[in-house]
Amino acid sequence: MNKTLRNIILSLAIFFILWFIIYFFLGEYIDLEFADYNYTKAFPKVLTFLCAVSIYTLFLIPIKKSKGWSFLNILLFFVGILFSLIPIFLFQFFSLNKCANWKLDKRDKKTLYQSKMSSSETIKLIEFNCKEANKKNIKVKRVVEITPLFISSSDIDTLKISDKNWKKL
Repeated sequence: MNKTLRNIILSLAIFFILWFIIYFFLGEYIDLEFADYNYTKAFPKVLTFLCAVSIYTLFLIPIKKSKGWSFLNILLFFVGILFSLIPIFLFQFFSLNKCANWKLDKRDKKTLYQSKMSSSETIKLIEFNCKEANKKNIKVKRVVEITPLFISSSDIDTLKISDKNWKKL
């Protein structure tokens, strides 16, 4: 295999594995999310698949075609399959929480305020619906549109909202 292509594949594999780890272990501390809530529900599944493929790829790269059906090649092939199941099992483990973030149905109820400085910054009522636990709750969130694809969403205390910086809608 071409050395440049090998390095690109290795870099992508490591990138997806790290992204998986950061998303599931540190993701709840990061306020970045998709603007379209349907992507938010599908993204963890896609990321889990990419991580599993990346781990399997890391085991396939050292296989030497010149050695044919050697014990080491067969071992790498099957051990790679076993290790690539780890992200899938971890995803299932994280899914045991009935109301995991990616399982929630989110819906914008109402826009309460808009920033006087930036039209992309708003304060919204967002409804969270967990069908599995049959729970609904409404939270007030400060939403900043970073790009049309991504938003930053954080909790805000409505008592600290001043008319100086925010326009009521």
